[in-house]
Amino acid sequence: MARILLAALLLASGMAQSHDQSDVITMYNGDKITGEIRGLDYGALRVKTRYASEFSLEWWHIASIESQYNFEIQTDEGERLYGNISRSDKKGQLTFTSIEDSAVIDLLKITEMRPIEDSFADAFTYTLGASLNLEPQLATAQLKATVGLATERTKNTGKLTLQESTTRIEKEGGDGYRRSDNPSRMMSLDFEHQRWTNRRQFYRTFTGRFDYNESLNNYGRISLGSGLGKYFIDNAGLRFNASLGLQAIGEKNRYTEAVDIPPDSTSIDNRCFYNPATEIIYEPTYELALEPESLPNKDELAQILDQLEIRECVSRYASSTSLETFASGEFVVYNLTEKDFDVRINTNLYPSITESGRLRADISAEIAWEMVDDLFLTVSTTTQYDSGKPDDEVTRNEKLDYNVVMGVSWRP
Repeated sequence: MARILLAALLLASGMAQSHDQSDVITMYNGDKITGEIRGLDYGALRVKTRYASEFSLEWWHIASIESQYNFEIQTDEGERLYGNISRSDKKGQLTFTSIEDSAVIDLLKITEMRPIEDSFADAFTYTLGASLNLEPQLATAQLKATVGLATERTKNTGKLTLQESTTRIEKEGGDGYRRSDNPSRMMSLDFEHQRWTNRRQFYRTFTGRFDYNESLNNYGRISLGSGLGKYFIDNAGLRFNASLGLQAIGEKNRYTEAVDIPPDSTSIDNRCFYNPATEIIYEPTYELALEPESLPNKDELAQILDQLEIRECVSRYASSTSLETFASGEFVVYNLTEKDFDVRINTNLYPSITESGRLRADISAEIAWEMVDDLFLTVSTTTQYDSGKPDDEVTRNEKLDYNVVMGVSWRP
């Protein structure tokens, strides 16, 4: 009840007056900065002053903080507090005062801080990034954008990824490479809503995703789910959280059907060979994965060729729905030094409930180094796997897709 009363009072005070630039941050070297504290996350305190646009201060360089406004803070033990902050007699600490209590807290035990008077727009954070992979046999271009919104009881994140990969074929005579005519495209749009429970470090998670990946025979998948998560580690410089839940998916997959050639057809671009006895389709790009000792002899090969018919290949699409569980984890290491050095690993496993034997997974890792303020050099890798649907002749083949890219990311 006291927390509800405090939240109402804080909201009323936020409506009555905006957060001016009167917060005082004192550094260990004696410098004092007067401005507006915009928030703390991943070891960086965001500050805006009258003489400069928003910038970040490394948390471990700060000796004290003083403000007349109210904040929400989270400690490394998962505790969330709401109240006023002021300087302590000892460097590296602050005095936190709420309706319920007053306590002295070490600054390095605080992992997140947010002004409660923030406007809706000020609660947003975002990043933009672009990456390229210029391997001789593969050219990949990737764009990423993330948006975050934190409120008193929730944390929301959205991420958009666009990618195009093109196989590079060596020119005749070995004089360089040329792009193939069939690029592979990938897109994903993710959203997660985390809502804190009354139990420390636990949260409810609600997820939604749309993804598209031609390399995995995924021509559009929508998933909606919910579950329960926990922050197992949330210290200055280290964070690990995981969640479990259920989700429903609807997806569309592509398959090829060999049909009789229409009498009026003049194009030969879609021609293929079809074996009626085995119902195997040999498209122009089909590759036989055979060991040398298993290759057919001359007589057997002649018999196979005699069975083949020339058909026209037509692309068809099959839609399906299913239910699956999800197990997700995020591990983040960030450096509290002058220039940030971050490592982030995300893992998602999706064992199917309604399609026995099917497993999907995706793993991503990123290393980011801050070259100049807010501009990061990144190296990232993503691996996606789908074992396929064992009972479905159309989409039962397992598939793997991965990439390694280097680029830049802007994190204002």
